[in-house]
Amino acid sequence: MLLIRLAWRSLWRNRRRSLIAIAAVVFAMFLSIVQMGIEDGTHTVSIRTAVRLSTGFIQIQKVGYNKTPTLQKCFAADPQIEEALKSDPRITGSSPRIQSDGLLSFADHSVGAMIMGVSPKTEKAITDFPSRINSGRFLTDGSSPEIVVGYRLLQNLGAKVGDSVVVLAQGFDGVLGNMFVRIVGTFKTGADEFDRMGTFMNITSLQNFLGMSAETIGSDRVNAIAISVKDPGDVEDVVNKLNPILKPMGLVALPWQVLLPQLEQTMEFDHAGNVLFIIILLVVVGFGILNTVLMSITERFREYGVMLALGMKHGNLALAVFIEVFFMLLIGFFFGNLLGLGINYYFVTHPITLGGDMAKLYLEYGFAPIIPSSVAFRIFVQSTVIILAISIGATVYPLWRVARLEPLKGIRYT
Repeated sequence: MLLIRLAWRSLWRNRRRSLIAIAAVVFAMFLSIVQMGIEDGTHTVSIRTAVRLSTGFIQIQKVGYNKTPTLQKCFAADPQIEEALKSDPRITGSSPRIQSDGLLSFADHSVGAMIMGVSPKTEKAITDFPSRINSGRFLTDGSSPEIVVGYRLLQNLGAKVGDSVVVLAQGFDGVLGNMFVRIVGTFKTGADEFDRMGTFMNITSLQNFLGMSAETIGSDRVNAIAISVKDPGDVEDVVNKLNPILKPMGLVALPWQVLLPQLEQTMEFDHAGNVLFIIILLVVVGFGILNTVLMSITERFREYGVMLALGMKHGNLALAVFIEVFFMLLIGFFFGNLLGLGINYYFVTHPITLGGDMAKLYLEYGFAPIIPSSVAFRIFVQSTVIILAISIGATVYPLWRVARLEPLKGIRYT
């Protein structure tokens, strides 16, 4: 108790210097929390947008399909899989898919296309494709052969919504087939390649066309089951839960990090830049704390020498200095976290809105032109732990000098 009282009084002996050191800790905490919050919020929104414009958060596939996709690497939806998906409260929806390459022909024009068979009823829970319609409408659950194409593909084909086109594709048995389908709509995702080659058909119509229906091979086959989850942070746990069930069937659950490696690499690159910024900030703050503590104890060497001469142990003296630094950090952490929480919460409820050409660029690629933040608990814990570690490291040398101080040299110090 005596050491605590001594440390508290010593902290405020030079009030101005202590307040400057506390302000440095508050500033470092605040800036670190805001930086991490904006990074986390931006990444979360980007991930949600990207996966809902392509793969979904998770996909169940045949082992090896992701590297070499072919129609032959397909499977029938097992009741055990459906039960596992329905019983997990973290999963918000699932939708079957078929993917095939083909050729679309209209009049004298032919273009290559990626044909994706989806279930219109369940796809809206996985992706935002139904809301990206540029003209016309999305697919319905009807049995009539319909197709929705990218707006650039429609331009290259020289057709318009309502026209019928010929689809040529190789079926499950390797035989080349063709069918007439009617264009009912176009979509615009902002991804140039997909807008030039992407198409959607009702999965039932595509199964019949490619010979993957129950009437042809005994059971309806799909290439993948796309899955959506409530929180991107749940993806890894859901994958780990599904894989033991899927492994005996020759299937595997793949997270979006594997399905969209380019997005994962972009996130890692951005995170590396933010880490470098925070490291530079913390090194500067660490040297500031080192300078403050070193000056504080150097001014009191004579006082420490007298205390040691009167019988105080070196360990107790060093502990008193450490408690003094701890009080300074504790005050800085409290106000830094409080200020960081307030700023981050404001940006969560009022995201930074981009304007001008930057907003147009974001919208062109299908992203909302905003920079949000996050108040995830881990942000505050990480910032506190990192700055605490830097601060303790900065006090090692001053504490070492106190622990090695000789009473006589301390008394004679000027």
